[in-house]
Amino acid sequence: MTNHSEALIRMLEECKEASSLFMEGVVREVDVGIHSHEIGSPQRVRFDIHIILEDTQAGGDSIDEVLDYEYLVASLDRALGMGRPALLETLATRIIDEVIAPSEVSAASVSATKLDALPDEGRLGCTLTRVK
Repeated sequence: MTNHSEALIRMLEECKEASSLFMEGVVREVDVGIHSHEIGSPQRVRFDIHIILEDTQAGGDSIDEVLDYEYLVASLDRALGMGRPALLETLATRIIDEVIAPSEVSAASVSATKLDALPDEGRLGCTLTRVK
């Protein structure tokens, strides 16, 4: 799987019904990178996280009956607290390990984008998608 859309297609082929939760556009200052000018100099990183659930939660209207999407923010915070990664890919792996852990989650996609890595408005980043 290389992206969220492919993961969703695979899920629908297997179970015919799924739902998705997401968190997009969250920007944090992160000390990440391999270059000497990056080490010890936090930079802005944008995080986009999508998860796919088998739609076994339908029918309820109580937060106690569904996976609370705020766990995405808590997962990001836990991953960021694990110590300084050299690679953005390492950070994305830590995040996806966290967000895919609940049993209700069947697939996840994490994008991490360095917003200020290039001198113009270009951006650098990575996306990791995993299907259980």
